[in-house]
Amino acid sequence: MKRILSTLNQKWPEYFFEILVLIIGIYGAFELSNYGQNKARRQSEIEILKGCKTELTSDLVEINFNMNELRKSQNALNLILEVLEKDGSYHDSLASQFIYTLLPLHFVHSTSSFETAKSRGLDIISNTDIRNKLIAVYDSQYDFFLKAEQEELDEVQYHMRQILPGRFESGYNFEGKDNTFEGSMVPLDFESLKTDQEYLYFIKTQQNRTGSYIGYFYENLRKSVESMILDLEIEIKRLEQ
Repeated sequence: MKRILSTLNQKWPEYFFEILVLIIGIYGAFELSNYGQNKARRQSEIEILKGCKTELTSDLVEINFNMNELRKSQNALNLILEVLEKDGSYHDSLASQFIYTLLPLHFVHSTSSFETAKSRGLDIISNTDIRNKLIAVYDSQYDFFLKAEQEELDEVQYHMRQILPGRFESGYNFEGKDNTFEGSMVPLDFESLKTDQEYLYFIKTQQNRTGSYIGYFYENLRKSVESMILDLEIEIKRLEQ
């Protein structure tokens, strides 16, 4: 016992140093592991945010394209109503305006990067503000808009079945150029449309619906997406520094 105590008394600095080295080694390995995990997690976060930005940028192109087509529809509705109410004459160019009175317009978009984030756990997005904004765009703004879009498409289908037959030669005569809705729709009896109250009601209502569809639903969606893209650009740069 005395020998043990004597040995400890003589070599305690050596033993202490060895224990200290062991503790530092364990702590260093632990910190290195944490660093590696945090780095991998941050890289995953950056990839997800870049994916969201890419998809939202593509969605914005689609939004602007659709809004442009809807403005063409609004102009066509205004022109047709003016011609009918002012007892104007039919000319062939009106056929290209009639086709724009009803647009089977879909918002083609992608949410795959956000769904990836949800599958991994939304806390992978470290910035709470960015996380909440993405949720607001995808789970609130997009859902709200798509419900309005479905109502609009239901109206289009109803009027295609109930209003156009008996008044026009045929519908859906789109030329398919540049993915636009250019084409023609020829009335069977243009003069009768001037006193056709059901058709005039349809044109006026569609005029109102298209205006609100552009000015409220699409405009709000566009602003949300533009703002989200800008926020993501700033956040990605911060994370990559």
